[in-house]
Amino acid sequence: MKAERLVGLMCVLADGGRTTIGQLAERFEVSKRTIARDLETLNRAGVPVVTFPGAGGGVDVAEGYRVRRSLLTDGDAQNLHAALSALRSVQDDGELAALAAKLVPLSAAAAFEGSELVIDLSSWFADDVEHGKFERLREAVRTRRCVRFDYVSRTGRGPRVVEPCKLVYKHPSWYLYALCREHDAFRLFKLKRMASLEVLDETFEPRTPPPLDFAGFGADILPATDDDPAAYDVVLVYQASDEFALTDKIDAQFLHRAPDDTEGEVRLRVLDLAWAARLAAYLGDRVRVASPPQLVAEAERLRREQSAESGKAPAE
Repeated sequence: MKAERLVGLMCVLADGGRTTIGQLAERFEVSKRTIARDLETLNRAGVPVVTFPGAGGGVDVAEGYRVRRSLLTDGDAQNLHAALSALRSVQDDGELAALAAKLVPLSAAAAFEGSELVIDLSSWFADDVEHGKFERLREAVRTRRCVRFDYVSRTGRGPRVVEPCKLVYKHPSWYLYALCREHDAFRLFKLKRMASLEVLDETFEPRTPPPLDFAGFGADILPATDDDPAAYDVVLVYQASDEFALTDKIDAQFLHRAPDDTEGEVRLRVLDLAWAARLAAYLGDRVRVASPPQLVAEAERLRREQSAESGKAPAE
């Protein structure tokens, strides 16, 4: 791991210009102390690392020093090709093709055949509505134009005007990271929940957004260990004929078929019982809540609320 990091440091310093130890530590996800030791190792190995003290200083390599692309292994090139191919699946333009040609000294066919990864972020459907939203929002981000849309959230549907910052892919959905004027705060908006999308003529001066941090997201739902005393053992009963539909929302490893092969159970250990209730309500008639008793009551309450909002009587 250290050897790979040292090669990475050489490439970044030789091609990226002056930077700081803090930025390098963040990029390679190690401590500043580790980066300082790595830079000393590179110096001893003959890489001319130069330190610039004071404000606006940092580290760099001596002018004229370059790293040959041959330092990239076949595995490095294949991983780069997979990542660039993922971007090209939603942004097929000449810039990415040229970038791939510069960074990946392999033909597309050779990289595809040799790589363990194939990443395609595009939709299965040729007339995908979400891709149309993606292109319009991407242009709005580039031109710093405000966007207005109706947004469907858990609390209802309402108009929003936002200042778009960047498009974010977090499996399995695309989001817009934008300053919401209604709340004067940066929020993530799922593209699939946007209706009546309109890119306005109004422009804006961008503000510096807080960094996106997905670490810990959902950590209050699934416990880290099976013996967590605060966890709830959730059991939802389903018909075997509904098993395929359930995998759109639940991983198959949590689905357990009964011996008679007619029914099955969704078995989860969760820390957030309200989340489990929302899941059960979302799945509707496809599941019956078996345990725990608190979940039975909460899921029934949510189901009745949803039925009342839709004007339909809940099924008994």
